[in-house]
Amino acid sequence: MNSDTRTELAFRRRLALLALLHKRPHSYDKIVAALDRDGLFVYDHEDDEAAIARLQLYQFRNDLRTLRALDYQIKFDRKSNCYIWHNSPFGLYLDETQLSSFALLLDTFSNSTILHAADAHALLTDLMKRLPAEQQEAVRGQRRVFSIDLHEATDYRKADPKNLKQIALANQRGQQLEFMYCTPRDGVERRHVIEPSPLKFEREHVYLRGWSLEWEMELRFRLDNILPSTAKMLHKPIVRNRPAPSPYLLHYHLTATIARNSVSQHFSEQKVEKHPDGSATITAHTTDLFEARRILLSYGENCTVLGPPELVKQMRTVGAHFHKTYPTPDE
Repeated sequence: MNSDTRTELAFRRRLALLALLHKRPHSYDKIVAALDRDGLFVYDHEDDEAAIARLQLYQFRNDLRTLRALDYQIKFDRKSNCYIWHNSPFGLYLDETQLSSFALLLDTFSNSTILHAADAHALLTDLMKRLPAEQQEAVRGQRRVFSIDLHEATDYRKADPKNLKQIALANQRGQQLEFMYCTPRDGVERRHVIEPSPLKFEREHVYLRGWSLEWEMELRFRLDNILPSTAKMLHKPIVRNRPAPSPYLLHYHLTATIARNSVSQHFSEQKVEKHPDGSATITAHTTDLFEARRILLSYGENCTVLGPPELVKQMRTVGAHFHKTYPTPDE
């Protein structure tokens, strides 16, 4: 083999090494295997394995010295046992707006206890390492003008891992899910079999929704009220295209104190009728009277529920409870 061929192979081998490392870090064994498959090492195939391995190591080390001399920052990470190309031109480089958004996400998941927050933070931290040094400093030193408070009322880092695994499997495979649930209202433990939907974070908690086989309607369960290690994926497929729950027509009035400037949209198909005194009458649709009651009660004395009758009845019950609990001094 002439020297020109050796030089050409070394050039191609170094390009192939860079191509491998720009995608992701690689161990020495995987690098050598990939380069050898492409026939980029120089050795006699009649040699024994030990001799071939020594020649491959020699050429690899020589390639590293050459590339490092050209300012390719390829370093060995002892923790991962991999070689990493730290200043790859294929790495991240963000503009000012992207840097601000990146810093926002990093802050949001730094102290969050929501499900998968640790995974999200680990990903963002890894991406941070891929930024140029000056951009890493810019992220650390950036003054925040906006923040997202997820405001978790439960520390989901303590969520039962077995339940989470079974819920995920049931969703991924489209199978029914069985579990025991302790209702906060009465503390009674009940067995449920549902066709699950993906977990969802809302109103400070993570909820599991699903079609109940027993009740023939969609129910909602707070994740931390599912008894530990009771969730189990059943080998029964879910039925596709369950009928959507019938919506209720909401009808309520807001005083000018709330409606004078604008009315927040909490429900679907919302329509607002503004009145000369600044108040407003709203019509909308909902499939969840519990959630509608929670939202409308938050307006306090500035909201009057006009319909549907089921919700008006619930509000009367709440009103009677408040009247009994908080009597006036004369009563």
